[in-house]
Amino acid sequence: MAQSPKNLRIHFYGVQGSGAVFPIKEERDDIRLHSDLDLLKKVFERIEAETDETGALNCSVEDLIGGPLNSESLRQFRDQVGATEPTIYGGWTSCFRIETSDGHDIIIDCGSGFRLCAQDLSQKWGDKPERTLHILGTHAHFDHTEGFDQSNVCFDPRNHIHFYANRSYLTSIDRHLGIFSHQADRSDEGRPTPLNYEMMPASFESTEIRDIAADGDEPNPMVTQYHDLSKPIKIGKTTIQPFSVFHPDPCLAYRIEHNGKVFVFCTDHELRHGDNPDFPLQVESIESEKRLIEQARGADVLYRDGQFLKAEYLAEKPLGGAMGVPRKDWGHSCIEDVVDMAIEAGVKRTYIGHHDPSRKWSEMIKIDADLAEQSKNLGQHIELAKAETIIDL
Repeated sequence: MAQSPKNLRIHFYGVQGSGAVFPIKEERDDIRLHSDLDLLKKVFERIEAETDETGALNCSVEDLIGGPLNSESLRQFRDQVGATEPTIYGGWTSCFRIETSDGHDIIIDCGSGFRLCAQDLSQKWGDKPERTLHILGTHAHFDHTEGFDQSNVCFDPRNHIHFYANRSYLTSIDRHLGIFSHQADRSDEGRPTPLNYEMMPASFESTEIRDIAADGDEPNPMVTQYHDLSKPIKIGKTTIQPFSVFHPDPCLAYRIEHNGKVFVFCTDHELRHGDNPDFPLQVESIESEKRLIEQARGADVLYRDGQFLKAEYLAEKPLGGAMGVPRKDWGHSCIEDVVDMAIEAGVKRTYIGHHDPSRKWSEMIKIDADLAEQSKNLGQHIELAKAETIIDL
């Protein structure tokens, strides 16, 4: 069993944007070729080291690989030569898990990565008689909610699941499942799932995050309680400050602080590139960007949406083989803007996610290499986010 985190432990489960993907054959061939060439290079270097001046091998194959020619000895030989695992970014949509030093589990978003996250949680909890899971929702789009009803945490009566989110996120979760309202329309032929609250023995609680001064707190059958957007959420020793960002659907980002360590999560936010600085959407986007910079100032880790390169955003360069149209007002930022923002805010480590589903693996490798080079020059760590990353703060 892994030791408890000293402060925060951040698990990346899903960093894919817009829709889950699996590498096509061309990409799988690229990945395999990359891995094969690296392994072959190291094998022949090992062989060369075992040859004499005439080029003759000084040992048998069994001596070279450390045993008879079978899968076990070959596996050990591969590990000895240090074969490099190719960089994989993962195809699951948005889901992060945060473990705190005082024993709390906090989830951000329930994209398709939440199914794997829930499996890990169940294994971690073991035979605990009571379990509480805190879920922070960002916004209602399907790639941030699609994994919830697939997760095993919903089907264990020992589990209490507490959602903190804006109204649209809570509505999207409740609409077909009825976990908050205890109402589910089974006659709706467009329902995306056959499940509903009656099949889910876990207990559910909802806290709606809203600007109470502007929107009030009128009763809502889905909502257990309300939380003002301007005030932090307290979970044990952890302080969580929600704040709004710029996206077509109302979207929240979160600044999470524990024992002085800070993680900022910001998905689906756009720094808008418009021609008219006075256009209302442009003003709103710039204000949101300033808010994000202030929340992220000096953060230890930042995860931020960077779905496009600026040339793709402006339709000057194709993405996925087609020129397409400008991505203005799609609600996603440019990678270059994330780099600039991370520099201005003085973020120590930045992970750029919400990868476009049309982005090829080879393109991501190239972008990551460019970011690594920039990081050297900047003295800050910036890279593309990868599923299965675990960060201890």
